[in-house]
Amino acid sequence: MRKVIIIIISVVVGLFILIRIPINLRSNAYYYATHMPHKSNQYPFVPILSGHYLPEEDVPGYHTKNTGSTRGPILMKITREGIKKRHDILQIKGGSAFYALSTSERMVGNSYDLYFFKHNNGTVDSKNMPNYSRKLIYDELNNIQNEIKQNTPKPKVNLQWIWNIWFRIHYR
Repeated sequence: MRKVIIIIISVVVGLFILIRIPINLRSNAYYYATHMPHKSNQYPFVPILSGHYLPEEDVPGYHTKNTGSTRGPILMKITREGIKKRHDILQIKGGSAFYALSTSERMVGNSYDLYFFKHNNGTVDSKNMPNYSRKLIYDELNNIQNEIKQNTPKPKVNLQWIWNIWFRIHYR
């Protein structure tokens, strides 16, 4: 009888742990994405913007907004105005980031766009962009990544190694 109780308790605890792993990975996605090893031109938080809510207090100085539907998937957009000039704008959304001197300049297509590769693992593809704009966007991406890294709370149980494997498989 004692053996049966130990087996039942072990199964219940094991199931509880297995159920908590995906919940932990999902709720701490930005922490894991910013703490994983990556290349200098890779921003792992960018693919996480599609499907995970990013609180505005995690990126002070930037405006975050869910542009997805209320019942559909979460599609976060990060925006900052007044970076170098009064009305210039930087926006990161989906698989791209752009910088324009004003919102009206963006509407007429007069902006510098930075795209992330097709497989969307956060690796930047920057072709045909002036060095000034490239440096500005890279500096802002690094700043956003550092803000998220500093301001995202640490998970109670750190499963970084599982996240790294999952990210490598999912975002090849």
